[in-house]
Amino acid sequence: MRGLFARVICLLVIAWGSSGALLAETRVTTQSLRLTFDDRGNLDSAIACFPACSGEQVRLQQFADEGLVRVNGTSSGSWTASQQRLATLYELTFQGPAGARLTWRIPEQGYLVELETAGVDGLSLGSGASFRPREAAGFGNWLEQSRYAFIHQGNVRQIGLDEDESVTSEIDGWVGYRNRYWTAMAKPPRPVQARLESAPGRQDAEIDIERSGAGAWSFYFGPIEPNVLKRADAELANLLYAGLWFWLRWICLGLFHLLAGIKLLIPSWGLAIMAMSLIVNILMLPLSRIADRFQQQVNETEARLAPELHRIKKNFKGEEQAAKILALYKTERVHPLYSLKSLVGVAVVIPVFIGAFDMLAENIHLLNTGFLWISDLSHPDDLFQLPFRLPFFGAEFNLLPFLMTGLSFIASMLHKPLALNAELRRKQVRNMILLALAFFVLFYTFPAGMVLYWTTNNLISVIKSLWARR
Repeated sequence: MRGLFARVICLLVIAWGSSGALLAETRVTTQSLRLTFDDRGNLDSAIACFPACSGEQVRLQQFADEGLVRVNGTSSGSWTASQQRLATLYELTFQGPAGARLTWRIPEQGYLVELETAGVDGLSLGSGASFRPREAAGFGNWLEQSRYAFIHQGNVRQIGLDEDESVTSEIDGWVGYRNRYWTAMAKPPRPVQARLESAPGRQDAEIDIERSGAGAWSFYFGPIEPNVLKRADAELANLLYAGLWFWLRWICLGLFHLLAGIKLLIPSWGLAIMAMSLIVNILMLPLSRIADRFQQQVNETEARLAPELHRIKKNFKGEEQAAKILALYKTERVHPLYSLKSLVGVAVVIPVFIGAFDMLAENIHLLNTGFLWISDLSHPDDLFQLPFRLPFFGAEFNLLPFLMTGLSFIASMLHKPLALNAELRRKQVRNMILLALAFFVLFYTFPAGMVLYWTTNNLISVIKSLWARR
């Protein structure tokens, strides 16, 4: 009887504790966010939805499992909570001892949350297992890494969570962490010092902000999407393609809006990417023709000089060889750096390639979006799983990189540069094949959307070569 009584008491205690824990939580759900607060006004977790928490193809991201925002000075004393629903937002007020107060204002729509504080000083911003990067093989793993990001004097700096030192920096804008598609950012009421904890092997973010004083904080928990960021705060838009020079960022933004415009006409993101590749090729056609003309001039010069250069390299060595080559250039009225003309084509292609790569790699619209056999354009196409794991390449069989490389080989074989002898032509084709193999290794674990863009580009090259040979 005594044992039964004890078990009943234990069950009642457990039930009371569980009930208390549930009642201690305050949850707010809007069209864009799902927030959970503890009984002292700290933000335990946030789930962001894009484009909204209801509808088709909802993309979700949880920023922390617990302890997303921890306000200093809320760990002691008793607190009371009240909430009210205003016209376009929710207002939660947590009142603590000695005049401590936290007032959260959460809009019905959007990802920008405000916090007004009094009687407390500073806070911490952290992540958890829900925000840890997806494991990926090869170069694709580089895209999946989470990073700290902070904005000071309008400039964005990013630091890996696993760097070998912690960083303390002055912040007059936003500070937080991000991955490819999502970011959690805080903006203090005034310039502060922020400490970002990093260490080898670290997977979770931890940011400490002290001596911020009372005032209004802003928080952004949402997607890294151009239109959404601009609506929230113009300064947040600096997070877009933050690792690039400003002029490359403009190329990225231009390609983003081009792709978005195409998608308004074409129902499939995969087809829109292919159409974008075609349009980019058409827009670059005048520059490509100039590059081809320069390449033709280089080919003609190489063909004219090849026999004599071969004789000089065969019969002379060292300084004497260099002197003979320079004398040949002078006699033939050829600048020693004439071959640099052939780099015009590279100078045209590379910036656009980088822009397309970064735009497609960070385009949240491709997340969880399928095309043909591809289940998700934001990840490798993963036609099937191999029964073993290959070093660097992983255990996924990705079909698109093979198609991309095969088309590149065909384009190389069809490439017949004029004015080159057989030896120089073979050399040029060999270089093209080696470049195609390098791209295969680079792209094998990259997102399918990016590989689809380059595969389409190679298909267009094949068509152009066939047209030129007709």
